[in-house]
Amino acid sequence: MGAIRLGIDIGGTFTDITVLEEDSGRVTVTKVPSRRSDPGGALINAVERGLELAAVNAEDVTMLVHGTTIVTNAVLEKKLPQTSLVTTDGFRDVLEIGRHFRPDMYDLMQDKPEPVVPRERRYSVSERMSAEGNVLTEPDQAEVSNLFDVIRDSGSQAVAICFLNSFVNPANEALVRDWLRQGVQGIHVAASYEVCREIREFERMSTVALNAAAMPLVTQYLEDITPKIKAVLPNANILLMQSNGGSLTIAAAQNYPVRMITSGPAGGALAVQRLGSATEQPNLLGVDMGGTSTDISLIHKGELRMTTEGGIDELPVKVPMIEINTIGAGAGSIAWLDDWNGLHVGPQSAGADPGPAAYKRGGTEPTVTDANLVLGRMHPDRFVGGDMSVDLDAAREAIRSKIAEPLKMTVEEAAAGIIRIANANMERALRVSSAEKGFDPRDITLLAFGGAGPMHAAALATAVGIPEVLVPERPGVFSAVGLVMSDIRHDFGQTRVLRGEEIAGENLNPLFGELDREAHEALERDGVPEDQRDLQRSADLRYVGQAYEVNVTVPNGALDDKSAEQIIQNFHDLHQQLYAHHHPDKPVEFVSGRVAAIGLMSAPELQRRTTNGSGADPKESRQVYFDESSDYVDTAVYDRETLSAGSRFDGPAIVEQTDSTTVIHPGQRARIDELGNLMIAIGE
Repeated sequence: MGAIRLGIDIGGTFTDITVLEEDSGRVTVTKVPSRRSDPGGALINAVERGLELAAVNAEDVTMLVHGTTIVTNAVLEKKLPQTSLVTTDGFRDVLEIGRHFRPDMYDLMQDKPEPVVPRERRYSVSERMSAEGNVLTEPDQAEVSNLFDVIRDSGSQAVAICFLNSFVNPANEALVRDWLRQGVQGIHVAASYEVCREIREFERMSTVALNAAAMPLVTQYLEDITPKIKAVLPNANILLMQSNGGSLTIAAAQNYPVRMITSGPAGGALAVQRLGSATEQPNLLGVDMGGTSTDISLIHKGELRMTTEGGIDELPVKVPMIEINTIGAGAGSIAWLDDWNGLHVGPQSAGADPGPAAYKRGGTEPTVTDANLVLGRMHPDRFVGGDMSVDLDAAREAIRSKIAEPLKMTVEEAAAGIIRIANANMERALRVSSAEKGFDPRDITLLAFGGAGPMHAAALATAVGIPEVLVPERPGVFSAVGLVMSDIRHDFGQTRVLRGEEIAGENLNPLFGELDREAHEALERDGVPEDQRDLQRSADLRYVGQAYEVNVTVPNGALDDKSAEQIIQNFHDLHQQLYAHHHPDKPVEFVSGRVAAIGLMSAPELQRRTTNGSGADPKESRQVYFDESSDYVDTAVYDRETLSAGSRFDGPAIVEQTDSTTVIHPGQRARIDELGNLMIAIGE
């Protein structure tokens, strides 16, 4: 038996696992219910179930890559451990002041997000570093020592340090970090220069505060699950998925948990990119609709879109991450009426426990799942391949009592309304991720995955103007498939502001040379051979006077003045695409250099099938409600397992499989391609 890799994605409702046998390329997938209070227990259940189905030995598993939402959920639910902040004297309130930005410019009553560290746990010390990196005032050890008891007495489990201009010269910050680690042992300490070496005090402070606050949580989680995993998988190397699409070790995850803010969705984005390459479709919009949220990622010209200006819950996070737009719309999103009987869907979710009303676990609120069940789009006896039974009558009663009767409409009309509003929420997010960023939806294929994505994809594509939908062979566990094929990745960045003629090879080469050195050292520590290393350079540029940057590609190797000119031209071109204007006559400013250090992992080729060009035979027909008809219509139901490459059929149709259900609307056409993907042509 050859080496085996496992990918595990813990979602709000289900925990998915992919078992990849490297020699044969055989992939086995399954899912188990998540446990909100015990995610590690669900992980072990998934491992045991996956190995059983694949009929492989636990001793042959060499790698487990784990995507987790533990940091994301703690931030969103305001359950981060108590944290303190030590900063430069006079800058105690930077975290509170933030930026003069209003998410909704017309809402006069909106509240600013609560800072990660409240004012009573923010402390300042007398130190100062100049913008050029010269030490103006060294920190006083006695002053810092006075904070030891204060921090301990505050109940803090972690301390963040963020000094002015420490990204230029971290000497003062490193000194205080060492003093605090000696003086407040047992409390986690994080310094900003270790997490983010870039300009913008508020964003850098927010990032290190989130990192420090998450350290106790992630450390406890990993210390709990690591021995459990080792007991089941004695030879497995355990890695965790980062927001940037690469994996990192347990030790690195404990020190830099902020890198896992979007750990779960990143696996799905990687899988979208890989499938796009295999199908020769360079422009894809990945729509991952799970139980609690929908994650949207864009692949343009075969490349993932990355950002260093991400965030969570209105809190900025300045680390490289895949650009993923997450909204609170999932299969478990709760439908509710406001005081004026206006119908809303989400962002509250029933999750896995108690779950939708149909789950019969104590949930009484109507959800998107209940609405799809009532409309006939899901069969009550075939949920999760029949492993889990759901109650149609309970779903109807929840919608009737909570939505239909107050609005004086039928249960079907109320259920259709729930679906329309959930789709409208996702439609807006799709436009933000495509047309509003300068990408024509007509040039994009929508790739739908997650347990619920294929149920809504065809309607979403129609609304946005996307001509084709791709549903992969295993949509419900697609993110976990991406995890087993992820590369090891480290990101390094350094701010060095250069203007005009200063943007030249003689100034760029030392900067990128140092970043390259750090990148190779990181991959060396991970044991990545030189022939499996890939360094990807980029730079943040802006027009002089702008307050935001655009990231452009930088070639590897020695840079000369011609290379610098091409980098600037690339900036002008990308600025035009993103913002519909550019100014080649205006001076340009180089702000930060970046290097992504990637340890390449082998991934099996997707197996192609022989096409037969035949039709497809439905296993049955049933009544399904569609908006196009405003009524139930007779709809063919197909079993995904029986559809071979080349099979073609027209909508309305339902395609059922173990991990998901695909809805094809009237007037749409479907086919199975040579890779086993279900392709839906939306039509006019």
